[in-house]
Amino acid sequence: MDKHIDRKINQAILRYKMIEPGDKIALAVSGGKDSLTMAYFLALKANSDYHINFDIHAVHIRTDFDNSVDKSGFEQFLKDEGIPLTVIDVPVLKRLKPGRKMNCYWCSSQRRMELMKFASQSGCNKIALGHHMDDILETFFMNMAYKGEMSTMLPVLKFDNYDQTLIRPLALVKEKEIIRFAEEKGISRITCTCNFDTQSKRKEMRSVINFMAEKDESIRDNLFKAMNNPVPRYMINQE
Repeated sequence: MDKHIDRKINQAILRYKMIEPGDKIALAVSGGKDSLTMAYFLALKANSDYHINFDIHAVHIRTDFDNSVDKSGFEQFLKDEGIPLTVIDVPVLKRLKPGRKMNCYWCSSQRRMELMKFASQSGCNKIALGHHMDDILETFFMNMAYKGEMSTMLPVLKFDNYDQTLIRPLALVKEKEIIRFAEEKGISRITCTCNFDTQSKRKEMRSVINFMAEKDESIRDNLFKAMNNPVPRYMINQE
């Protein structure tokens, strides 16, 4: 499983020109299986004679909202892998304006803002997120179903108003592969446990995709491939 995931990360790095010589990458680490798997494999490359020279620094955003799960073990994991870590406390609830209610978008935007701030202040030109293939597919289906548009998370996203670029090294890795690896390494499967997460439409889309690929796993790969292979001639044009 180590070699299998490592090979897919290499493919993503080369296919999408994700990492370049001299990059300093901030690793967004939640403490769960996805971000720690990403950190593990990028550390292997950064601390070896990998053909691309780059540096990494993990950053964990700790909020006053989602604190019901013990995440203390991940700090030792990162230390064992030789990954420097910065923990930033963000008062998500306290930042709410009077009359406003807590929601997923607000929490996410505050955490993302702090990531951008950290990257800028520490000289990181890229921010690595732990989203995998299933996350990208689910977002694609969600946007079609609820927004009426064909869009998704990009493996590489250059911001227009910031110097940083978002990268997703696990873009070609399936969640079930990460789960197997995490079990082998003893990485906890931590997820968001807040009340708002239970209302997420993402779980519905996950069920749809799992149903489609239940009897043939290659369907999941084909769905991902389809996002990279549009045929304009057979797409409806409203103009």
